[in-house]
Amino acid sequence: MAKSANYHVPFRRRREGKTNFHRRKRLLRSDKNRLVVRRSNKHERVSIVKAKVIGDETLVDASSQHLKQYGWKGATGNVPASYLTGYLAGKYAKALGIKEAILDIGVNTCKKDTRISALLCGAVQAGLKIPHDPSVFPTKERYTGQIIADYATKLKKKSSEKYAKQFSGYKKLSAKPESLPTYFAAAKKAIDAELASGAMKTKLKNRNKKNKIPKPKTTTKKPVTAAKKPAAKKPTAKTATKTTTTKKTTTTKTTTKKPTTTKKPTGTKKTKK
Repeated sequence: MAKSANYHVPFRRRREGKTNFHRRKRLLRSDKNRLVVRRSNKHERVSIVKAKVIGDETLVDASSQHLKQYGWKGATGNVPASYLTGYLAGKYAKALGIKEAILDIGVNTCKKDTRISALLCGAVQAGLKIPHDPSVFPTKERYTGQIIADYATKLKKKSSEKYAKQFSGYKKLSAKPESLPTYFAAAKKAIDAELASGAMKTKLKNRNKKNKIPKPKTTTKKPVTAAKKPAAKKPTAKTATKTTTTKKTTTTKTTTKKPTTTKKPTGTKKTKK
């Protein structure tokens, strides 16, 4: 580690390779909604986030696990599932009136025929305006699952054991990898039908209401004031008035008598012998 006076330790998330703060700073300066794309080995997630001073606010959130609600029977970690997840996020944004965003992929890179490019392709084809290069989009055969279906049919003819081992997840879902393009078309049609019926908008509004953090109730308390003690009465001096009448004018004189105090004897008297 460097020991010079100008060296600064990078932030923890930068050391762990999770956040590129220079890229994030440039994205925040645009003051636009960010299409945040995150992926794992099994799932995909797309969120539309708005940056605020108190923290990021998630406007739209779509996961590959939500595709099961629309009849998707394939895996949730391949290119067709990535496309459908981006497509679903774009339709969610359209239902809420969000028209544009910018891509935020964190420390990842967007390459051709990858899951990230498929997510971007799905969001753009759903009607969301995002600055992009169409050359990175996967081909139609790839994002519809036709390539996977063709490979599954060849593998099944060649070796049934390898086929059963590689596509064991489809067997658990009671699905066939050869029918993947059919599942893709059905899921995409179901997403469009939900948007057209208006059920998607009401569903998203109810979801946002549940996810909102309730504000704490503020009660204004009156300031506690100490009870005033009654003021002690001061001794009042007696006043005597004397009136003197003359032929010309009458004047009144007020004299105040001082309170009488009893003097204590200072000593004892001496007696003569």
